[in-house]
Amino acid sequence: MSFFWEILDTPFAQLRLEQQLLTALVALCFAALTIYSVAFAARRIRPARLHKRRLVGRPVLISWRDGVGFRQSDEGFCQDVSVGGMALEWPFPLKVGTRLSLRISEAKLSGIGVVRRCTPVGPRYVVGVQFDHLTRALINPL
Repeated sequence: MSFFWEILDTPFAQLRLEQQLLTALVALCFAALTIYSVAFAARRIRPARLHKRRLVGRPVLISWRDGVGFRQSDEGFCQDVSVGGMALEWPFPLKVGTRLSLRISEAKLSGIGVVRRCTPVGPRYVVGVQFDHLTRALINPL
């Protein structure tokens, strides 16, 4: 313990090399902790989502081009929708970046989007889709 008190009472230039290294390491750790704390606090202050989500709970027809370029289509389940995008429950994974054509016939909603995330949840996947600008403009009255 006297080692630390000696460091605190002595000017930096007069410290031994191992004391200078320890002092620099402690200062670096405090700086990193401060930066992390500020970034964490800023993230908690900012709202998690830019747009309010609305629960939909309806089937959605989706079509896309596979890796070979063939047009594919299948039906999934739309969990929620917002001006910026929607969350889908899907039976298999979709590659991030895949362009999708979407249609919810019951809600008279259709548009274009891009897969931004695909997360396994049990035997299915939750796919996050971001709408293109035209689709956002059409959905904005929601």
